[in-house]
Amino acid sequence: MSTSETQELRSADIVGSSWQEMDAPDSGDELLGATLNQTYVVERVLGEGGMGRVYLARHTRIAQKRVAVKVLHQKYAGNSQVQARFQREAEAAAAIAHPNVVTVLDIDVTARGLPYLVCEYLEGMDLAEYLRDGRRLEVGAALAIARQLCRGVGAAHERGVVHRDLKPANVFLVGQVGAELPERWLAKILDFGLSRFEADEANPLTKTGLIMGTPSYMAPEQAQGRRADQRADIYGLGAILYRMLTGRAPFDEDSPHATILAVMNSEPARPRSLVPTIPPHLELVLERAMAKDPQQRFADMAAFEQALDAVAAASVPVPSRAPASPARGRQPQRAAGFDAEIQAARPRLLFYSLAAVVLAIAAAALAISGIELATGHRFERVELYLSLLGIIGSSLTPTVLWVLRVRSRIWDNSSRVLAALARLRAAVLGGIVSYGLLLLGFNVLDSFLLRLLERPELRPVDAHWTGWNLLLPAIAFTAAGASSWRRRLLQQPPSWARSVSRACVGGVALAIIAGLLCVGGWWRAKLGAP
Repeated sequence: MSTSETQELRSADIVGSSWQEMDAPDSGDELLGATLNQTYVVERVLGEGGMGRVYLARHTRIAQKRVAVKVLHQKYAGNSQVQARFQREAEAAAAIAHPNVVTVLDIDVTARGLPYLVCEYLEGMDLAEYLRDGRRLEVGAALAIARQLCRGVGAAHERGVVHRDLKPANVFLVGQVGAELPERWLAKILDFGLSRFEADEANPLTKTGLIMGTPSYMAPEQAQGRRADQRADIYGLGAILYRMLTGRAPFDEDSPHATILAVMNSEPARPRSLVPTIPPHLELVLERAMAKDPQQRFADMAAFEQALDAVAAASVPVPSRAPASPARGRQPQRAAGFDAEIQAARPRLLFYSLAAVVLAIAAAALAISGIELATGHRFERVELYLSLLGIIGSSLTPTVLWVLRVRSRIWDNSSRVLAALARLRAAVLGGIVSYGLLLLGFNVLDSFLLRLLERPELRPVDAHWTGWNLLLPAIAFTAAGASSWRRRLLQQPPSWARSVSRACVGGVALAIIAGLLCVGGWWRAKLGAP
């Protein structure tokens, strides 16, 4: 499948609509040599796409000025939707004045009534052509392009324009581009034909239910036909950066439909599994930009650019003899430390997973003596063996399910690995700390405080009482669950709902723990120590 073709899907229909540059014959073209709007003399054909032709023209009054003229195909002359989209491209691009966005100079119709728009003429090549045949860029060059695109798309967003079709074919590299990118060059964003003004909610070209964009680079919400906001462009730019770094599109199946299904349901191959030299921190930035859930992406292009700036700053070597400023000296150290943390995340996830299973089995085995006290039945040796086998067997199912989840949905995504590690580590440490602190508190109370107070009516807690073997593991599990949930909420964007949810989780956990401690005190007072 050609990933440079823009796709519009309604049900099972797929209609191409792009300005894909290609060779076009000049013979028999009535526009060649014509003067448009008494200003632009058409000289030759630059390319042709599904919607029309692109011509090179010169200005009649400024001899050295060259422009590109896009003329809609005759077959679309009566198609009001295509003409409206053509008009939308001109309006969207003209609304943005930025060095990294192609400049639209004029719009009119030919003598035969075909709409055309006049843009600045750019010399160079588009990014898709440069990346042809699996070619990829070094990290520094890819970051430089991506940061320019962040600024250009960010300027569009500030004017309320969402591009919705970011892809390498719509990124133009201005300059003499050869085997290597020049030191000084400019990246410009092209083709606002699928753009949307955020204030125009009633526009029929942007209604939900249509899948519009290029399948390999479209955001999951676009693939689902849902409304796409500026975060769809963040995904698209992330997909372009993925292509520049790895030499392949994030998704490129055998058909547009298969690609769209992969966009909605699958994860792209982990960038570092394709190119191990990609910095771990940059891989994390990529995964956040291309998160399935728009809420998990960067809030805006400025935040995306800041993340890329941090990676770029960390990638710049500081000369050993040059005195670095404190800010510059710390930045690479922090980034290097973070990269090391990302690389160690997977072994740590395995370690904490194993620790969680072992601690859960140990806590369940410890609770057997408490169950004996509660039921009044003392297990025989055979029953103890069977109980232990039952505990181990019962832990196998959740362990296998966790392993399968990690393998299929977490392991190949560094962002998810870090998130899962943070939650699992919080759960393990929360359970251990709560159990240990309570045991320590019981011993301090019995061994020191009661003797210090010298009040005979106060009964010792007795940390070695068998009943605590049942209640303390329950308290530890409660603390582990609360710690994991609070950590999970902390990974969500800041909001009042997040703060309230964390407070509620903490309050419920404290109430359960307090209740279990009260039950333990009442139970021991009633039954007494064995």
